[in-house]
Amino acid sequence: MSQAKVRMPESADDLLDSSAVMLPTKPRLLMEIDNLMRNPDFEVGFLAESISRDPGVLAALFKLCRSPAYSRGRPPANAEQVLMLVGLTQTVNLVRGISIRQVAGGPGPQMERFWARCEEIASIASQIASERVAVCNVFPDQAYLAAMFHDCGVPLLNARYPDYWKKLSLDDESAWVDVSLENIAYRLDHATVGFWVARNWGLPDLTVQAIRHHHDMPDDDTFGLRSTIGILALATHIYLLNKGLANPAWSVRAPEILEELGIHASALGEYIDEINERHVSLTM
Repeated sequence: MSQAKVRMPESADDLLDSSAVMLPTKPRLLMEIDNLMRNPDFEVGFLAESISRDPGVLAALFKLCRSPAYSRGRPPANAEQVLMLVGLTQTVNLVRGISIRQVAGGPGPQMERFWARCEEIASIASQIASERVAVCNVFPDQAYLAAMFHDCGVPLLNARYPDYWKKLSLDDESAWVDVSLENIAYRLDHATVGFWVARNWGLPDLTVQAIRHHHDMPDDDTFGLRSTIGILALATHIYLLNKGLANPAWSVRAPEILEELGIHASALGEYIDEINERHVSLTM
């Protein structure tokens, strides 16, 4: 199916006017964090206190810190220890990634499956980034953040268009969002919606652009954009392989992605086994 030519909305207001898609408000915790970090008298303890007031975010951080991408011996027992283990910027990125599910989650089993998929891919992406950081200069928190946001436009479009889930056959796990079909049916796609959510929330430009371009591979490689997109694509491929599901796009994208990540095609199977071993340890 050929790609429908659709003009990129020039602003969030343009997006809202054209489609009435409701962009989620930036969570209170993230606004608190932004205000704290702008304060010249900023102290890490204040940030830890803010994070501790959200038990859902704190629990998710503890889980992520058990991952090989972050684990450094004894797991943290509180938010301040998370900050010491992971680092300030990295912790903030993880909190951002965790927060998108809280505000764009949506009700029902469809959305539970959707976000479970996103979290699984984000976890795999963080493992890949941790292993490839010397080659790609993309860090686990950056990969996790991009992976949690890259499909966040899906639940928002689903909330806007009653026929969205059915039209795109999203109950079939072997299928996933067809950007061309989205643009033909709605003159809008989930990558564009996700781009504006990320931009409105003030996420790093690397994340914003990775969300916008995660179905292609732009020539621009500012701040590791191509590597971030490659990590997302490989993480998705591993997720689908683990589920026994087809990934028709992989045969087209694989050569460019593997070259970008510095992985030889003949070594891919062994590499995937290694990543899966690291990923499984997260759930132990």
